[in-house]
Amino acid sequence: EVGANYQISRTAGSLTNRLTQELVDTGRYITGSPLVNLDLNGNGKIGYLEYQTASPVRGALSAANQPLSQRFNWPTDANGNPLPLDAFPEIGGIPQTMYNYLVAQCGGVTAVSADCADPTGLLRAQGVGGPVPTGSGANGRQLPVGFVLDPRTVGYATLDPRRTGAFEKDLEAEFVTAFFDLVYDVNPDFKVKNQIFFDSMDQYKLSEQPGGGKQDVYVLEEKFTVTHRIGGLPDWVGINTLGSVNYRNTRATGYRYGGDFSTNRTDVMTGSGGMTPNTTFVHSFENSDLNNDGAPWTSDYRTDYWESGLGLLFDIDLFEKANLLIGGRYDYSRAKNTDFAGTFNATTGTSANPGRFVTTSTTVEESDDGTSWSASLSYQLPYGIRPYVTLANSSLTLESNNNSMDAAVIQAGHIGEAELKEAGIKTAFLDETLFVSTAVYEQTRTDVRVQDDPTLGAEVSSTITEGWETEVKWVPSRYFSLSAYVLFQESEYLFDTSGNIMVDARTLGFRDVVDANGNVIYPAEAFLYGGRAFLTLPAGQSQYRVKQGNPETQLGFNTTIQLDNGLGFTLSGNYFESVYSGRLRLIKLPEATVFNAGMLYTLSNWRAKLDVFNVTDERYFRARSGDTLGDAMVSPMPDRRWQLTLTRNF
Repeated sequence: EVGANYQISRTAGSLTNRLTQELVDTGRYITGSPLVNLDLNGNGKIGYLEYQTASPVRGALSAANQPLSQRFNWPTDANGNPLPLDAFPEIGGIPQTMYNYLVAQCGGVTAVSADCADPTGLLRAQGVGGPVPTGSGANGRQLPVGFVLDPRTVGYATLDPRRTGAFEKDLEAEFVTAFFDLVYDVNPDFKVKNQIFFDSMDQYKLSEQPGGGKQDVYVLEEKFTVTHRIGGLPDWVGINTLGSVNYRNTRATGYRYGGDFSTNRTDVMTGSGGMTPNTTFVHSFENSDLNNDGAPWTSDYRTDYWESGLGLLFDIDLFEKANLLIGGRYDYSRAKNTDFAGTFNATTGTSANPGRFVTTSTTVEESDDGTSWSASLSYQLPYGIRPYVTLANSSLTLESNNNSMDAAVIQAGHIGEAELKEAGIKTAFLDETLFVSTAVYEQTRTDVRVQDDPTLGAEVSSTITEGWETEVKWVPSRYFSLSAYVLFQESEYLFDTSGNIMVDARTLGFRDVVDANGNVIYPAEAFLYGGRAFLTLPAGQSQYRVKQGNPETQLGFNTTIQLDNGLGFTLSGNYFESVYSGRLRLIKLPEATVFNAGMLYTLSNWRAKLDVFNVTDERYFRARSGDTLGDAMVSPMPDRRWQLTLTRNF
């Protein structure tokens, strides 16, 4: 058996920036452009040294202290206990750097020059204040001036959800998958398979926010499997056995640059909504020369690891009623990652003399192993009812989505584990035309992963997921089928882990600037929309143990009608419960009910199908996966749309 698949695709992200509860509920969007122009030479893009010069930090550069990325400590009470989010103190005033800039630009504390960004003087009249970041050291604690928006441009608009705050100039992926299997199955009681599998990915992303890089992955696996049904046993027992051994080798290489500083910097509702010279950053793909207005690569890596395993499985039938499926597996792996010299360390130095090039490659290499086992017992009761129970423990490789492993992951142990406990019932009614299955389950997982933002480092998490699901399928004839499901599940951390979570200025305690009549002339959020602000969640906060982002209750159905004349119809729908977008539960996304309908016509070897998705034009959002950015960004889901498909079978 031989097969291959080749795929090439181009795509782009779709994220709503400047996310607030008001935006989700009513569509109100905060507009405004950055106050300070970071494109100092006027060439249309911001180089690395340009934003260090135009938005300098106080003190030493670090992961917590960057010109357009800052961290804030969680406020505490008089006894040092973390305050609830809704009890964060509001602090009036404007950042010191913004105040200094406006005073200099306008010609004084109350003066108004021709190009003054504070013509009413109301911003300067607030005085110096607002929460201060933690990263700039004892001599600083001042917000870099690149964070604030220009008061002359700040206001409100109604968001067009087709406009997005995520921009990729170029993003392409090429995939090749192939397999070559030798199968011996002349004897149904003794089968042998030798399988060779190859998978590769060639992907690059060029984002001027900035972000992205190059990823190349190659995977080759050899797997040998033998199945044997044991003969000569008593009639009341039947045993089928399976043994498997495999070897898998993976190589992942790549280089990266970026920090997505324009996450909120771009105003999608001004003009055509695209990026401007003051929100467009140089990417290393275009210019990696630090001293020529470029942006040097910050990561260049190669990960190699091999893994081998041996497994045994026994499928045992007892008294034609009971079935026991039991097996075990041992895996051993060795992983190696090299971070190459020549890349740029942006978390050292000062804005006057930022970063330094890495002169020495570093390599981390470690071995790890893991065991897996599973046992499932089912029993056939009268009326076709079959209850079952399953217990399983599985080892898993803690690789990232591009199959690389960070040094921190390898050092911590690159084989994690997952545990499953499940019990359920499967049955069939009405002459086996109605199928019903229901199950309750509990799954735990230990994981080590690297955050999307390269300044945040690795995160270790252990989670537990508990849930209940039921599925019903009715197929009374070949002309009609109906299936439906209900799912309820909740995930939470086993430990109250800390984290750096992106938030807006209002969450941190910045205050609106209002005029004498109480009208907001400068929303609190505008103080930080020029960059990215992260709130450091202390460990031990059990109220944030539940993982957010995935609706806990989900319902769905799908039905198909097929007529003799070739016409057919489909109808499906899904319900998603309301859910918080991120771990801090700052923004609640509304519930959504989405219907899809289709009509098809089959003639000989041809089939035409027209699908209409989101028939009722439901407006809804999907949260990001992961906890770091979910409180600040979501994906708007597509509105009503249609698709025509023409298929011919040969």
